[in-house]
Amino acid sequence: MENRLSQGRTLLHKIDPRIKILIFLLFAWGIALTSDFRGVLLFTPFVAILLMVTGKNALKALKPLLFANTFLIFIVLSMIFTYESPNMIHFGFLSLSMDGLKYGLFLFLKSNEILILMLLLLSTSSVFSIFHALHHLKLPDKLTQMLFFTYRYIHTIKDEYDTMMKVVKCRGFKPKTSIFTYKTVAYILGNLLLRSYRKADRVYKAMLCRGFRGTFPVYTHFSLSIRDIIFVVLSTMFFLAVELWRF
Repeated sequence: MENRLSQGRTLLHKIDPRIKILIFLLFAWGIALTSDFRGVLLFTPFVAILLMVTGKNALKALKPLLFANTFLIFIVLSMIFTYESPNMIHFGFLSLSMDGLKYGLFLFLKSNEILILMLLLLSTSSVFSIFHALHHLKLPDKLTQMLFFTYRYIHTIKDEYDTMMKVVKCRGFKPKTSIFTYKTVAYILGNLLLRSYRKADRVYKAMLCRGFRGTFPVYTHFSLSIRDIIFVVLSTMFFLAVELWRF
C-alpha cells in the first residue's frame, strides 16, 4: 500500500532518503533532549521551513496529528489540574497549576515537532525508498526486512479483522460489556492470529520457491547530488547554531 503523497515533486521529495533519515533523526534527537521551552522554540523555524517547502502536501501529511494531539491535549489538561507547584490559581474547589500549564505546553510543542518530522519523512519518501535507504545506512538486513513485512502485511491483517467483524455483525452480534462479547472478541482475535500465521507460512514458502535467500536483490542505488549536499550543510549549520545559542 503505497503512500500517494510520496509521489510529489517538491524540493523535499527530491532529497536523498538517506539524507532525510539522518537529518530528521538528528533534529528529533536534539528536540527530544531539549529541557527548556526556549530550546524547543529555536527548532521551530526549521520545522516551519520544511512545512512551507512541502506546500499543500503538508496539510494532508499532518492529518494523523489530529489523533495524536487529542491525546496530548488530554495530558496537558491533566497536568494543569494535577501538577503541584507554588504557582497555583484557585477557583473555588479547582486549583490550576501555572507550572503544570507551562510544562504541558512544553511537552505538547516538543512532541508535535518530532511527530511532524516523522510524518514529513513518511510522506515525502516511498516506503520502499525508506527501507532501501535503511539498508544503505547499514541497518541489519533482518531488522529491515522485518519492518518491511510488518508494514506490508499490517494492512492485510486489518482487512481480515474488518471482514471477520462484518461477518459476526451480520449474524446479529452487538458489542456489549458481557461475557458473550468477550468470548466473541477472543474467538475473533484467536482466529485472526491463526490466519496470520498460516498466511505468513504460505508467503515464506512462496518466497523460497522464487529463490529468496534471506536478502532482497537491489538493482538501483542512490547517488548524492549538489541539492543533497546543500541540504545537509544548511541543516547541520542550523542545528549547530541552535545548540550554540542554547549554551
